[in-house]
Amino acid sequence: MRKFMVLGLLLLSFSNCKKSNAKITPACDGSSPTYTSFVANLIASKCASCHDYSTYQKLAPILQSGTFTHVVLSDQSMPKNGTISESDLNKLQCWVESGYPEN
Repeated sequence: MRKFMVLGLLLLSFSNCKKSNAKITPACDGSSPTYTSFVANLIASKCASCHDYSTYQKLAPILQSGTFTHVVLSDQSMPKNGTISESDLNKLQCWVESGYPEN
């Protein structure tokens, strides 16, 4: 019986680690973020463990293809091992709407 209780607690704790399926609809908050002033730090903290977007030039191809907008803002399937706050999603939306400025 005790083994089942321990197993149940472990399963419950792992289920709490899953990403929430609730998606936020990002809306520009009026800010003017740039890659240098905001995005680079967010990428370093959320994406660097899996992707090398350490420079704007390395990120540019996924920006131009629309992949960034799709997986980060629309689908919200990235980052795989975490989430981006609503506030940061809103700033990213401003960045996208202003054409991905670097500086």
